[in-house]
Amino acid sequence: MACHFIRWEPKTTILQTHRLPNDLIEKTVNFSTKRCLRFLQGRILLAEIMFYLYGIPVLPPIITAPTGRPCFADSYLPDFSLAYAGNTIGVLLSLEGKVGLDIEVMRARSNNLQQQYCSIAENAWVAAQYDRLEAETQLWSIRQSVLKLSGLGNSGQGTLELHPFSGHLRSQITPNVQVMSDAGEYLCWACAREHRLDRLTCWQYNEKQGIQKSADISSRTQPTSTRFLKLVSLPPVLR
Repeated sequence: MACHFIRWEPKTTILQTHRLPNDLIEKTVNFSTKRCLRFLQGRILLAEIMFYLYGIPVLPPIITAPTGRPCFADSYLPDFSLAYAGNTIGVLLSLEGKVGLDIEVMRARSNNLQQQYCSIAENAWVAAQYDRLEAETQLWSIRQSVLKLSGLGNSGQGTLELHPFSGHLRSQITPNVQVMSDAGEYLCWACAREHRLDRLTCWQYNEKQGIQKSADISSRTQPTSTRFLKLVSLPPVLR
């Protein structure tokens, strides 16, 4: 079954909130202007793809799981993950297994977390790439997408190893996960899913044209991008 990845680059701050429940909008009353805009834009995008795929006219109730991840209160609805980078908002959605999405703008990080947690294999892969900043950003995005599954965030960096040359990863917390990732001119994205990720359907949303399919990535029809990566799990190391 496909995993759905949708992106939106809003062209206006005027929000179309007709698919959002009133109580969700009321939650933002005390938010800062920036936080309110981001929060509602993410929920608008989630609501639009839920309507497009499943015909649900108003966004269903969302709760916070014990891990800190937002999820639908109805466990029969899809799992989702939200991500923000620059002017881009993304949603990853799946009816089977948990998902994690990360989008990163190409930029150097002053805290240099990549160097702190990168393995020898990761550093070797970065050194072999044409654009070091792009390679570091892509690996960071992959790391973040996997860690979103558990809700650990950066506190779980030490539990994850990437082996990009061989197309593998090893996670102590999420031992069975697969990731697809690509890089563009200024953004990297990574979509992680528990168990298998055999097909990723990509969509674009804008205020005038609505939702349009942009790509269908599968094991049979991988994109022509030279920066595309797919990583699958190795068994965890017993200690």
